[in-house]
Amino acid sequence: MPTTAAKVRDRIAVVRRVALRVLIYLILPAQALLPVSDPDIWWHLSTGRWILQNGAVPFEDPFSAYGAGRAWIAYSWLFELIAYAVYVAAGIPGLVWLTAAMALLIAFAVHALVRRKQPPLSVEVLLAALALGAMKPLASPRPWLFSILFFSLELLLIARARESENGRELWLLPPLFVVWASLHIQFVYGLAAVGLLFLESLLARRPSRLRCDIHAPRLSPGRVASAGAACFVATLISPYHLLVYRPLVEYAVQSGVFESISELHPMFFRSPADWIVLFLALGAVFLLGRSGRWTPFPTLLLAMGVLLGFRARRDIWVLVLGSTAVVSDYFGEFHGGRSIPFTRRQALAAAVLAVAALCAIGWWRQLTESRLQAEVEAKYPAGAVEYIRTHRLKGPMFNTLDWGGYLIWRLPEVPVAIDGRTNLHGEERVSGLLNVWLGYPGWDANPELAAANFIIADHHRPLTFLLRRHPGYRVVYEDRVAVVFVPLRGAR
Repeated sequence: MPTTAAKVRDRIAVVRRVALRVLIYLILPAQALLPVSDPDIWWHLSTGRWILQNGAVPFEDPFSAYGAGRAWIAYSWLFELIAYAVYVAAGIPGLVWLTAAMALLIAFAVHALVRRKQPPLSVEVLLAALALGAMKPLASPRPWLFSILFFSLELLLIARARESENGRELWLLPPLFVVWASLHIQFVYGLAAVGLLFLESLLARRPSRLRCDIHAPRLSPGRVASAGAACFVATLISPYHLLVYRPLVEYAVQSGVFESISELHPMFFRSPADWIVLFLALGAVFLLGRSGRWTPFPTLLLAMGVLLGFRARRDIWVLVLGSTAVVSDYFGEFHGGRSIPFTRRQALAAAVLAVAALCAIGWWRQLTESRLQAEVEAKYPAGAVEYIRTHRLKGPMFNTLDWGGYLIWRLPEVPVAIDGRTNLHGEERVSGLLNVWLGYPGWDANPELAAANFIIADHHRPLTFLLRRHPGYRVVYEDRVAVVFVPLRGAR
């Protein structure tokens, strides 16, 4: 029998392992417990409010002057309903805690993905920490959190299907896609993953034709194709049916928007998270080569992640999850068996402690309605909105893209000029209005600016400086955040 000293050492070791997991779980949700700064959350809330008020999803844009009467698909309508319901129940703190809760679920899913083949404890802890640290910039109240969570779950199900080689686990995917397709347009990445699995099943059937050593499970192509078809049909079980794919076409033909919107820019490698992404990707490529055999699905998944992650930094999670799966599988297969069991009791204890720690962090950061509202008012034109309402200024309004969502939320009676829904406004219009705000030559010839009855601007835009000096405009309101101009029609 073990001595008392040995029992004490074992208990201390268990406590240390649980503490390590708790620290891992806190990496992403701790980043989420910050004031709301994402400019798009406001038009998401407005969409949720509109859906509840009208009892239907919109098929035409109800928020902007440009979009009036134009087709618009609210492809994240379920997320918008959830976010609005949370806001009504708990205000801005509710949005912060919703983000933290989603981040914690993602942490659990990523940890499960890492532990799937039981790599050594050091690899498990380091890899999970790097993966979650790389995704810290994405910890904001956006529907992509659901895509990250669902893609992680999908990779777990695909991994089990590849191990069992019977494909039964794939039939858990269609219910996932029913919900995913109403939460975020990036469900298509999940469909692409099923397509890659189908391609692997075909390649595994005829390895001799490729003249290379293929290491792949003997999954039935017909079974994978049937599950994939069911997933596609599941995406059509929504109010939009086949129209849910329309935004894909709109985004596909708007490559120029990637140069104008910050979240669509590639990684700049000015933050540790970007370097972690690169490190994970290079590590995954190295280990795939080191294994000495070709495994089609992980290779193709990593290639998809590279294409998406290096094209737009908002999609780095695809690359991170793909790289994490490759690295954890390698160490689990070639160096596995060294991972100390993580029992359900320990997992539950780690989860409870992580939730308690998050509550303590939230209390310490004073995530109250008044404080968070003050943070919003320091960034968005709350005072200018009150002035516009009090003095009953009528549209058309001319505004910046970053403030469009907030103005939709706070000033619904006046349609905005532009907002963050770039697939609606189009790359030419987005680029043209950005050039106006940058004060490029010809700014004063813009027809929307000329037709505006008031302009709401922040102090740092070149256009604000130009309007101050222009004899055709005068300032009617100004505070530390915003300036409101009205035109002097006779002076222009």
